[in-house]
Amino acid sequence: MFIPILSAFIGWITNYIAVKMIFRPRLPRVVFGIKLWGLIPKRKTDLALKIGETVENELISHDDIHMAINSVDFQQELMASVMEPIDNFINKKLKDNPLLAMFASENIITQLKDTIKNELQKDILPGFLEKMFVHMEEKINFKEIVRKKVEDFDFERFEQIIYAIASKELRAIELLGAVLGFIIGLLQVGIFYLGKV
Repeated sequence: MFIPILSAFIGWITNYIAVKMIFRPRLPRVVFGIKLWGLIPKRKTDLALKIGETVENELISHDDIHMAINSVDFQQELMASVMEPIDNFINKKLKDNPLLAMFASENIITQLKDTIKNELQKDILPGFLEKMFVHMEEKINFKEIVRKKVEDFDFERFEQIIYAIASKELRAIELLGAVLGFIIGLLQVGIFYLGKV
């Protein structure tokens, strides 16, 4: 039984080290002339670049934002947000100025507000949103933002997050190494005894 147990231990320790080497060592270390460096820390720059590209190409893009700001819901919410201070301004100015209040009937105030709203909806807001979007498109680079954030991310914290999410799966990989090692050990013992027969 010693050989299968030893093989199981070797299989487990090999997979345990392999799992740990995803993140460690965080800085390159030379052991017996071999440079050891965790997979993720070593490929940090490539990983950051790939995540940035994936976010920009697959998850969120300028086109998504352009569609969102051109959606009916967004336009209605924006119009309500713009019209509220305009309504407040018109109502306050009328109350503060008795001369204006004398000439501005409820009907004239409603027409004024409707005219402002129509002008905003037809020409002003769409043009403003398009200019804002073009300016944002020039200034915001999602790929670069994500790349920088990933590069600056604390990899010790990243390791904790991965272990919190996938600890069962990572332990299963380690145990699978032990099970395979045990089976290989049994096969070795079986082959050894068959050779003697």
